Amino acid sequence: MTAVIGILNKNAVAIAADSAVTVSGSNGRKIYNTANKIFMLSKYHPVSIIIYNSANFLSTPWEIIIKIYRKELGNKSFSELKNYSDHFFKFLKSRNFFTNEETIKHFNQSFIYFSFEELSKMAINNAIESNEDLVSIKADKRVEIFRENLLDILDYQIEEFKSKEKLKDFNSLTKKNFDKLLSSQIEEILENEFAEFNTKKIRNKFSSLTYHYIKSKAFLGAWTGLVFAGYGDEDIYPTTISTKISDVFDNKVRFYTEHVEKIHDGNNGSIMPFAQRDVIDTIISGMSPDINDTLFSTFNNFLNGYNEHLINLVEKKQPDLAKSLKDIDINSICKQFVDEIGNVMEIKHIEPTVSTVSILSKEDLAEMAESLIYLTYLKRRISSDEESVGGPVDVALISKGDGFIWIKRKHYFEKDFNPHFIKNYYNQ
Repeated sequence: MTAVIGILNKNAVAIAADSAVTVSGSNGRKIYNTANKIFMLSKYHPVSIIIYNSANFLSTPWEIIIKIYRKELGNKSFSELKNYSDHFFKFLKSRNFFTNEETIKHFNQSFIYFSFEELSKMAINNAIESNEDLVSIKADKRVEIFRENLLDILDYQIEEFKSKEKLKDFNSLTKKNFDKLLSSQIEEILENEFAEFNTKKIRNKFSSLTYHYIKSKAFLGAWTGLVFAGYGDEDIYPTTISTKISDVFDNKVRFYTEHVEKIHDGNNGSIMPFAQRDVIDTIISGMSPDINDTLFSTFNNFLNGYNEHLINLVEKKQPDLAKSLKDIDINSICKQFVDEIGNVMEIKHIEPTVSTVSILSKEDLAEMAESLIYLTYLKRRISSDEESVGGPVDVALISKGDGFIWIKRKHYFEKDFNPHFIKNYYNQ
């Protein structure tokens, strides 16, 4: 996992990232504190790219892709930061996504297998929880119950993915074309690996679910966050563009722009955390997201319990009053309470912090970015949670006049021993 942040005002954008990377294998998970997550997108212009979540695109490390792109870009520049983002994704396609059809097919098959495995496990667990005497039922009847549970889960998830926002580049993908590309693989995997669930009805529903998933802005499995930060030639103030990218289907990349943050006269400062942002959100808002998430349900349960107690006390002697108490809209009261808490957080914490960010110097921006990443690491360090944020904190500052400047950066080599690297850097 990762903690990444961008802090912007009219002077510059400061970016910082930890060095932890989690590697999962057959023997479990291991964390290494050596990952590079901040890169110069151009050697000559004030543009950077930050990666979080998965370090690979399909089977190719992002670091390799970014450095090949940087070399190909050379001293070329664009008027806006968005043009760099658009050009980068066109470059991905022009290089056949740094993979081949066989690898893409393998990833599709892996996705089908692990997705169906997860769904079948859910169906079996649901059946066991709702049927205490399942063990005593005949095997063929038991399988039938599992299938019925799986069909219910598939129906529910199809509706879920149908309701999600769609990827623009996949609007033209029809179910007929999808079936041509993937239906034979789905049928083969279900036949060979999940024979007990391999019915025509289940295959059709799973195919429909996969189709709606492919078209949606929902990424399961490995995906990467790419954050472009800096300036185009005509940009006076900095911008960040956060993008999520997953895999390739039908010769198209499944990606979308999640958020664009631009500094302008109406927006003088901004704090943009990514990936593991709970600690940063707590500092900015004044309340832990975990507490905030449970605030409504806890207060709702309390008021409902209190109201029910009052109803029980007066119901016999004052039935009209009891009816009035039953008619009280508890949800509306809770919403007003939560909204008021939100207003207090905005006025007392968020607005003052952002206002301060808008006037910080370059040095203070960099120090704040580093400190927020370090505090996230410290919280993981002193808790029982997995230390998924850690290692050296890399910090960079990008300004219109000075370009990309490293404030802190780890090296896997001693630069004094490698003068040729420094000498050849701009000649590559």
